[in-house]
Amino acid sequence: MNKAKKWVDTILISLSSILLLTMVGLSLWQVLARYVLNISSPSTEELTRYLLIWFGLLTAAYVFGAKKHIAILFFREKFGPSTQLLIERITDILIIIVAGVLMVYGGIKVVLLTSAQTAAATGISMSFVYFSLPLSGFFIIFYTIHSIMTEQTAENEEVGV
Repeated sequence: MNKAKKWVDTILISLSSILLLTMVGLSLWQVLARYVLNISSPSTEELTRYLLIWFGLLTAAYVFGAKKHIAILFFREKFGPSTQLLIERITDILIIIVAGVLMVYGGIKVVLLTSAQTAAATGISMSFVYFSLPLSGFFIIFYTIHSIMTEQTAENEEVGV
């Protein structure tokens, strides 16, 4: 499972890096085109906006998997270790449910609903833009399951199972 996590980490970091570099390049071109060449480039603005959606969601999934996201631990730390573990498990289950229902299931419905729509300036299918939502939800579910399995393995090793 750790090998799969490293593989997913590598994919998300690589995709995010490519998206970021592409957005920077498109933004530089847009500034150059507008202020130096005196031409308008609406397609690059639209494409940059859609790439930002992909970048934000994929990067959020990676940050979630790396456990670098903001966590409110104040409530959990008021309890003992066994209750803290229970709270973590309940939180993990809720994350899987929310990511599964809202991001994956809801995202797939949105992708299907927008399959006939195209963006005005670029002609890109809007389902491509919205596909970032279920994909990111899938990665968040993957990372949550990985976290549960990793923590369970560590607990079993501590107990000697």
